[in-house]
Amino acid sequence: MIKLKTITNKFILSIILAGLISLLEVQAQEKVEQKTKWFTDARFGMFIHFGLYSVPAGVWDGEISGRNMYAEWIQKQGNWPYGIKDQEYQALAREFNPTQFNAEEWVLNAKAAGMKYIVITAKHHDGFALWPSKVSDFNVMDATPFKRDLLGELSDACKKHDIRLGFYYSHWQDWEHPGGARPPIKQFNSIPPQIQVTDKDFDIYWREKCLPQVKELIENYHPSLMWFDTWGDPQIITDKRLDELISLVRKTDPNCLINSRILMRRKGIENKVDFLSMGDNSFPTETIDMPWETSGTMNHSWGYHKLDYHWESTEGLLRKLVGNTSRNGNFQLNIGPKADGTFPAASIRRLREIGAWLFVNGKGIYNTNPNPLKNVDWGYITWKEIPEGKVNLYLHVSDWPQNQDLTLPGFSILPEKVYVLESGEELDFYPHQGLMVKLPPTPVDSRITVIVVETDSELFKKYILKTR
Repeated sequence: MIKLKTITNKFILSIILAGLISLLEVQAQEKVEQKTKWFTDARFGMFIHFGLYSVPAGVWDGEISGRNMYAEWIQKQGNWPYGIKDQEYQALAREFNPTQFNAEEWVLNAKAAGMKYIVITAKHHDGFALWPSKVSDFNVMDATPFKRDLLGELSDACKKHDIRLGFYYSHWQDWEHPGGARPPIKQFNSIPPQIQVTDKDFDIYWREKCLPQVKELIENYHPSLMWFDTWGDPQIITDKRLDELISLVRKTDPNCLINSRILMRRKGIENKVDFLSMGDNSFPTETIDMPWETSGTMNHSWGYHKLDYHWESTEGLLRKLVGNTSRNGNFQLNIGPKADGTFPAASIRRLREIGAWLFVNGKGIYNTNPNPLKNVDWGYITWKEIPEGKVNLYLHVSDWPQNQDLTLPGFSILPEKVYVLESGEELDFYPHQGLMVKLPPTPVDSRITVIVVETDSELFKKYILKTR
């Protein structure tokens, strides 16, 4: 009896412990989801590449930079394949004087476009800081005639207009510090080949500049996220250094989000960070459960390039925004301001056109969930719960059926009503291979028209979500 009682007590204890562990895991997951909620609700943000490279704007000594159109890489791509001498490039600091920079104007442009957050290159690969860093005098206050805290002004404007602010920080590449990493030889065939730094030299940079500047940025400006940048396989960022940097951010501000490009190819990186960052202009075709985003350009370059005329249409940009949203992702659309601090006219036009579309269709983007059905060939799908026990399914129709018959495969319940989001026009529907909606002869918006399918929340959860 004593033995049986002991076994029974151990069994009960194991059940209690298992339940406690399960509860703690659920609570931890809820805490993570709450931390990133603002990010997944936002769906649309602005990326800004601004720095010394904005002055030559992709052209050096009258020649367009080689290798690719990335103007922010001109220090290594100007005078291709030889590059620009460090001393020559860094002398651009004496010309960096964006007298037309107006932080409030930048923020209002983002807000008018329907963007909810801004991420700016606080320090790109050239090592130049857009704030008065006490760690390095290669910064906007000490090295330029501008002598203003650009990040401070932007931070104040973001707070004023309820826009979140994040910082891009190049923690791996730094071409100003002797110990900062240089472009990988295998990926960058310059003449002569880039001289790679030793682990010892990199450690000096890491402790002398990288870690102190990251801490400085978080303590001074309290960003909502830190956007770190790697590609390929930078083995010089060891597991120890990775954990050290993540720990620094977590300790300095537990609410500051960290992206996966802090070391994007490392196995298991998704378990160490808050959201995934895809490769440049990379757009997944399937839903990803973890919060994620794509950073994309309006043309080829990230920094302003005066000879880059490859502007994408507003429709193409909208499809990327809606497509990412339907797969649980964000779209971070890049702007490269001119050297004087103003946005190019082509960028502003696209921002305003996207903003006008979001003004009437934003309900189908913000705070929405990804497509609960299979992908469709006519567009994209999002959904969210609304008051009074209802669910709105948003059908983003980018390819209008010629016969006006829109099929929603797998939608096995009858909605309460179907209507055009912009105009409110109610549409006929009936069950057929799921649900068939009879569209108007012509779309309300030739780019993407949003149709709302309103249905009962309980039925939706029971018959639609359970089959996902």
